[in-house]
This record gives sequence, structure tokens and C-alpha cells, in this order.
Amino acid sequence: MTFASLLKDWQVLAALMLLGFAVREVCKPIQKLYIPTSMLAGFLGLILGPQVLGVITIPKSFSSYAGALIGLVLTCIVLGITFDRSRFRNYVDYACVCIAVWGMQLMVGAPLGEVLSKFWPSLPKGWGLLGVFSFWGGHGTAGAAGTALDKLGAEGALSMGMILSTVGLMSAVTIGMVIVNWGIRKGYAQYTKIPESGYDPTLSGVLPKELQRPIGHVKVSTNGINALVLQICLILFSMWLGQLILGTLGNTIFPWVKKLGSLVNGMLGAAIIRIIMSKMHWDGYLDKPTVSQVSGCALDVLILGAVSTMKLSLVSTFIVPIVVYSAVLLALTIAVSLFFCMKYCKLEWFEKACCLFGMASGAVPTGLALVRAVDPDGKSSAPDAQGVASSAWAPVYGSMPAILPALYFGGNLAACVGIGAASFFIPLVIGWVMFANKK
Repeated sequence: MTFASLLKDWQVLAALMLLGFAVREVCKPIQKLYIPTSMLAGFLGLILGPQVLGVITIPKSFSSYAGALIGLVLTCIVLGITFDRSRFRNYVDYACVCIAVWGMQLMVGAPLGEVLSKFWPSLPKGWGLLGVFSFWGGHGTAGAAGTALDKLGAEGALSMGMILSTVGLMSAVTIGMVIVNWGIRKGYAQYTKIPESGYDPTLSGVLPKELQRPIGHVKVSTNGINALVLQICLILFSMWLGQLILGTLGNTIFPWVKKLGSLVNGMLGAAIIRIIMSKMHWDGYLDKPTVSQVSGCALDVLILGAVSTMKLSLVSTFIVPIVVYSAVLLALTIAVSLFFCMKYCKLEWFEKACCLFGMASGAVPTGLALVRAVDPDGKSSAPDAQGVASSAWAPVYGSMPAILPALYFGGNLAACVGIGAASFFIPLVIGWVMFANKK
């Protein structure tokens, strides 16, 4: 593939993305479901492509975007993390439940996938791991884990991850609104008694001037280097540095390092770069908003490519195990979110439970949308709690799409379940001791 041919493929991608954006701008129900343009564009590509209508040809390169771009996305996550310890302590009650939900989905999902594979042997190998990535992490993390499984020999894992992520997103919205209305009727919501559906300027159209903000900041003079080029170079250099270190270790001292896969390269390199920049007081060169925009751009392209090329035959062939698997994990997610937020989070427990369920079954925007439904004036601390918990747990869940598939294909399913069990029980015990019986 030449760069010229890649540019032609990107023209198709741009046309689908703009078409998806146009549909989302005019279709109010889609806006209220908080379906991102990239996913909608992927579905349009899937429908217009050879698997359904055959109106357009989907470039072959689309199916490879996930494997190429997810490493960049994970690198950006590590490169842009900032911890506020005092704030984290204030929201540790919510963080305990948040981490426990992640652990539960892994602890239950991995063995459940193995059990269902006994009845449907042609399911992608290791597909049970995808629950924690598809529901808790969404399409992006599912793309990372699915790609890693595909590379290890689990054909169809990436498509299965996209399917489960879509099921989770739709469930987050539909079931989430049922939970919202139930909580309001019960009087659990602190800031509203009747659902309000006022105009939301963030759903469509050009943002009002007071909500518009720059996508990044120019950190250095353009006389020396373009500001965007500098941030991209920091990201790509982190990926190269991690590849160099792990490649050297794998070929010399620790051969098992090769099993980790290429996804951890950038995360390791980014962690090292952040430490060096902090020690040398070079943090000012890094612009986190720009890094976040680069990550978001790559993630949108990744999702469009993955969704538009997902195998529809998997849905018809495995509809029963998909429904059973999703129903079990989502039901447990509801139970853990509601019960333990009620026990641990004495302040705004219902708002936090709504946020957690929406995030842990769909995506962070879905969780924030459910919070908005019970807190239309934005008085709740739930969004802040979610941001702190996600930042604290990001180094762990960000690396797991590479680590868990390698463990599974190394014959260590028990280790995967053990990681899930530890992530489930330890924070719950900590939360029980610290918060359950205290006012």
C-alpha cells in the first residue's frame, strides 16, 4: 500500500464520517441516544457496503485500522494522565465501586464465555474476555482487545467486540432511562423529581460561543516547529521508545516479554517520557488537550473502520450466546452499581450509580447523559467522581487489552479470572471497612 492509495481510502472514510455527522445532526432520536458520529458512520459503511446493499466498496485498509491505531490511542491515554491525590481521596468511595464493576465483568465474563463456547465451539477463542472491554471500555477498548485476540489467532474477535459494545451502548441508554425514572419515582434523585427535557445545545448544531473552546494550545514558537507536529512526535517517539526497550528485553533477557504484544509499547514509552519530562521540568512542552484530540481522532477512525467491516454473519450465527452473555453481565452491572453505591456513597449515591452504570455498559458520555437526566442543573459531583476514578484506574484498564489476551493464549485463564476477582473483592472490602457503616 502506498501513501497515495491510503489517501484515497481516507477520502471514502471522510465521506462516510461526514454522512454520519449529517444524519446525526438532523435525526433527534440519534442525538438523544448519544451515538457518536464515528459509530454511526461505521454502520452506514456496513449497510452501504458489500455485506448488505453493495452500493459502495469498503477499502481493504479499513479492517487494519484497529490494529494500527489502538497502540497510538493507548499511548495518548498514558501520556495525558494527571493525578490529583487530594481529589482522589474525596471520591475514593465511588472509585471502589467503579473498580469493582470492572473486576466483576472480567471475573464473570471470562469463564462464562468458556462455558458458552462448549455449546458453540466456533465462537472466537477467548471471546469471554471481551465483556469487560466492550461494556466497561466501549468500542475503543473493545477494538484494542479484539485486535490483540485476532492477532493471537481468535478470528472474529474484533467483530465480536464491536457487536458487544453496540449492545452495551444501546442497553446503557434504554435500561439506564428505566433506572433513572425508577429512582426519581422512589425519591432517590436529589436534584429533580420530574424528568426535564429542555434544549441541550451540545446535541447538535454549532455550539454557542460560551461553550466553544480551543482544541489545544500552542506550546512553542512556530518559528521552530509546528505545535501539532511537536505533540504528534512526542506520541510517536513514545511508541518507538517502548518498542525499542521491550524488543531488546524480549530478544535478550526476558523472552516472555514478546508475548505482551505491541500494544504495551507506547504505554511503556509514554510512562518513561512523562517521568523524564516531570523530573526535568519539561512538562510545559506537553499539551494534554492536543494529545487528547489526536487520541480522539485516531479513536474515531478506528471505530469507523472496525464497525464498517464487522462480520454480520457472527450476529446471526451467535445471537443466542451474545444475548445470554450480555444479559448476565449487564444485570450484574446494574446490581453492583446500585447496591454498593447506595452502601458506600453517602453523598449523591443515586447520581453516582446512574453515572457508573451508563459508563460501565456503554461509554463515559452515556454515563454523563444519565446524570444529566437526574441532575439537569449540573449540581451533582458524580461527573467529577467519574473523572477521578477513571484517571486512577486508567493505567490498569489501559494495559489490560494487551495483557489479558496474552495471558489467555498462554493457557492462563485462571490468572485472568484471578485478576478480575482481586479487582472485584479488594476494593469492595476496602470500601466496606471505610464507608459501609460510617455516616
